[in-house]
Amino acid sequence: MAHMATPRASDWSWLRAAAQTPEMTLELYEELPEDLAGRIEVSDGTIVVCHSPSDRRLAVQHALLNALAEAARKHDQRTGTCHRVRADIDVLLTEVPFHFRRPDLTLFRCLDDSRRGRWQGKPTAADALIVIEIVSPGSVSDDLLVKRVRYARAGIGFYWIIRLARNDGPAVSVEMLRLTSDGTYAMEQVTFRKKDILAIDALDPVEVTVAWDQLDEWL
Repeated sequence: MAHMATPRASDWSWLRAAAQTPEMTLELYEELPEDLAGRIEVSDGTIVVCHSPSDRRLAVQHALLNALAEAARKHDQRTGTCHRVRADIDVLLTEVPFHFRRPDLTLFRCLDDSRRGRWQGKPTAADALIVIEIVSPGSVSDDLLVKRVRYARAGIGFYWIIRLARNDGPAVSVEMLRLTSDGTYAMEQVTFRKKDILAIDALDPVEVTVAWDQLDEWL
C-alpha cells in the first residue's frame, strides 16, 4: 500500500502520486494525512480535488447551518429523536467502489457510538436525511448534474441546491428535491428571491422556515 508524504508549499507530488494510483480505496484514504484528506473527495475511486470556498459562500453556508440546526433541535425536542447538522462532513455513498462526498451541509441521524467499521464518527448515505450544496463557479455541473444522480442513487431522501448571484452570493434561489420511488429526484419546491417571501418553507423531514434576510445575515 502506498503512503503519501505531507506536501510542502507548492508541492503537488502527493496529488500526482495519487493520480497514478489505479484506484483510491477506503484503506488508502485512511492512510492519508488529515490535511490531505480534507482537500479531496473520491468518486468511484477517482480523486476529486476540492477548491476553497469564497467568503460570501461561507457566509451563506454559516447562516443556513444556524437555521437548519435550530430547526433540527426543535424537531428533536418535539419528537424525541436525535439529529445533527454539520458543514463539510464526509458522507460515505459506497464503500466499493469507494465513493464519498463532502456536502456543504448535511442533516443526519445521530450516530451510534458503538458503531464499528472503518467509517466511524461520520455519516453514511443511510444516515443522511438532507444534503445541501451551495453552487460555486467551479461546482456548477457537479452540483446540478453529477451529485443529483449520485445522491439519489445512494438513497438520500432530500437534496437542496442553493444558487448564488454570480455564483458568489447572496442566495437567489433554492431548489428542494425529494427522492421518488423510482430512485430519482423530483423537484418538490423552488423559491426565488425576487418572487418568494421565504427562501425555505419545508415540513419534511424537519419543519424549517428561512427568510432571505436570514441567509444574508453574515454577508
